[in-house]
Amino acid sequence: MRVWERPSVQLAGVFGLLGLLAWWTFQVVSVPPSLRTLFDEDEAIATAAIPPTEEEQFQKELARLPAPPENHAPEVVALISRLGKLTPPPAIVARAVLRDRQTPKDQTPFGWSEPELAALQNYQTRLREAWEPFFLGPAPDWKRFPDSALLFRTDLFFLMGSRSDLIRYLTYQPGQPASWEYQPGDDPVFFLRLFQQVASLGTLRFGSLSGWAMSDVVSRITWTEKVLQDVGFFFVADGEDPKGWLALVPAPPTVSSLREGLQADRAVFARSAEYLQSLPAGTPATVALTRLLGDKTDAEWFIRHVNQPKTAQDLAGILREGAGQIGTLEQKTYLSGPAWRQWLAGNPSSGLSPALQGALGGMQEFEEKTLAYQVALAFVRASSAYRQSGVDGMKNIPDPARPGSFLSITTSTNGITLSSSLQKKGGGNYSFTFEPLPSP
Repeated sequence: MRVWERPSVQLAGVFGLLGLLAWWTFQVVSVPPSLRTLFDEDEAIATAAIPPTEEEQFQKELARLPAPPENHAPEVVALISRLGKLTPPPAIVARAVLRDRQTPKDQTPFGWSEPELAALQNYQTRLREAWEPFFLGPAPDWKRFPDSALLFRTDLFFLMGSRSDLIRYLTYQPGQPASWEYQPGDDPVFFLRLFQQVASLGTLRFGSLSGWAMSDVVSRITWTEKVLQDVGFFFVADGEDPKGWLALVPAPPTVSSLREGLQADRAVFARSAEYLQSLPAGTPATVALTRLLGDKTDAEWFIRHVNQPKTAQDLAGILREGAGQIGTLEQKTYLSGPAWRQWLAGNPSSGLSPALQGALGGMQEFEEKTLAYQVALAFVRASSAYRQSGVDGMKNIPDPARPGSFLSITTSTNGITLSSSLQKKGGGNYSFTFEPLPSP
């Protein structure tokens, strides 16, 4: 038997280890508290000696700032409350969606089971019910409640940001590819009703800012037109008569729509300047605007395009100047047609605050986009007339691009083509070709 295999030697080893552990414990306990505190302080000092990263410093400064004001319109307060009470989607739905998303693009996702489909439908019903009172009531008075206007613009009609998953589930179709994107055409009724409520949300447009680039008066009607195009203007065999939809489609905007949007923009600018001015002196502008908008990328974009103000107070001054000049833009909406076009054809941004320069794209596109939108509505009316009276029913649909005339109809081997005299930028007229329906 080897020496270390003897029981007496092994027992001695165990006692030796226990003795060593007891000695170490005694040494730790016997160290005076002052020394232990000193050791902790040394460790803290050593940790503090490592400088924080730029992002860590940014987040630290961001966390110190007070939350932006949230004096919302009653309609928005109620909507936020209802959405806040919604529970996350059922686990059975979340797992099925994840399964779709993890399916390679070159493969077909597994079919959904009946319980999965039923659970998804039930959840989508609950989502729609949460929005329903907002659609049925009056549109919020955006200019009186700029906090709500800012929320809906930066969050793109209150559908992105922290609540983006809600709208994705609302429009989700089982078996979708892994992109997890949604389009207004996935649920036309929902979006058409939403667009009615945000008709005067704002007029100014700010380049690549996520919400502000797509929620002004003119961008909204462009989105609405896209919804109508996504459903093929209803010229499909399994489509429905769009007659009932016409009540949901927002009316074409007018110059007064731009005026109301500018009033909401002015209120947002003034409210934002008030918040920025209330922050501690020297607060970096980017940090302050990130706290206000909720998105660092948007804040950095805006700061770059308003001459790089250093502090929140500097930015507040720029916004106050812009709010004052919005009144001048509002006065332009009272010009006669020729004078209005002459002003737009010139350099309308000349002399404006950096906060307004480059933000007039919607005003400059107003007449062109509005006319295109009216043509899209004429096509929808033609679709309804075709379902009721065939080709003859479409012959009496006025062409908005040429007062006193009607949409033109031609028949060829490709089908029936409905055309307006409105010219596209790339050439050719606005037109839509469809196959004759079996029983219009």
